[in-house]
Amino acid sequence: MKKWQKLLAGSIGVSGLLIGVVTQAQETGLTSWKSGKNHDRIIQIQNEGGTRDAADGVEISYFSNSSFQVTSPRGITIIVDPWRNDPSGAWGLWYRMEYPAAEVDIGMSTHAHFDHDALDKIDANMLLDRMGGSFELGDVKVTGIADKHQCVAPGLIPWTEAVKQFEGREDPCTVTYRHMDNVMYLIETGGMKLLMWGDNRPEPPAEVLEKIGEVDILFVPVDGSQHIFDYEQADSVVAMTKAKIAIPHHYLVPETTFYTSTLLPATEWVETHDNTILDSPTVVVTKADLEGKEGHVYYFGSNNMVTAAK
Repeated sequence: MKKWQKLLAGSIGVSGLLIGVVTQAQETGLTSWKSGKNHDRIIQIQNEGGTRDAADGVEISYFSNSSFQVTSPRGITIIVDPWRNDPSGAWGLWYRMEYPAAEVDIGMSTHAHFDHDALDKIDANMLLDRMGGSFELGDVKVTGIADKHQCVAPGLIPWTEAVKQFEGREDPCTVTYRHMDNVMYLIETGGMKLLMWGDNRPEPPAEVLEKIGEVDILFVPVDGSQHIFDYEQADSVVAMTKAKIAIPHHYLVPETTFYTSTLLPATEWVETHDNTILDSPTVVVTKADLEGKEGHVYYFGSNNMVTAAK
């Protein structure tokens, strides 16, 4: 074979490989390379510490289920645990709509379950997926603390048994596969510590608790069906973190989520605590708001950014 023929054959081979890679990327949702956006906002934050002068307080917006957006005083935005319907179909239809393609600086997922890991649905400048260790940018520090997902179904629906039946898994409390990994995110900004618990087990080991320390705002998974935590476990986690404000998540929002999710509202648990029923999908919390509070509950209820935008 002549030299030009070898070069042509090699070129065709490389082209075929590239086509295969592109096709695979499209099939798996890895399409960030097609975005018309750029990284200039991150470069600005990197150079200036933020996108605006510091505001008073940290803004928290609820995107239903376990998903929240945190906006730092300097304007850095973080979305945690965007959701989607189970692509396998095994768990039925949970959500009435797609997660909104919200623009955000940082997208984060606590664990690899369909109701927490739809990072492809958001328009994020960067992604921190189940991240361990520490990350700093502008006026935000994020520490990922690796532990394990709750493995015992304490409530109405025995989802632990369902995992074994539907997915052919072993006992979730004894296996080591990624399905039962969870990372808690400690977000430090605005002089406050916010802890995204995800679906972590309620009794993490001492070395994990030491890394967490005391927090100001805790996002705790609790609902009327007691899907992740029963009420006693939720109270225990609030107490062990010494949270001044506790914000429920992983509860039913009927406007976005079907009852096939088996979830229920968190109202019953909320009413057993000093509480503030929020009337908006967004709240701004300042250090002054923390004064005198101990396990005070902020409850978004059905107020969420998904339906508010419609």
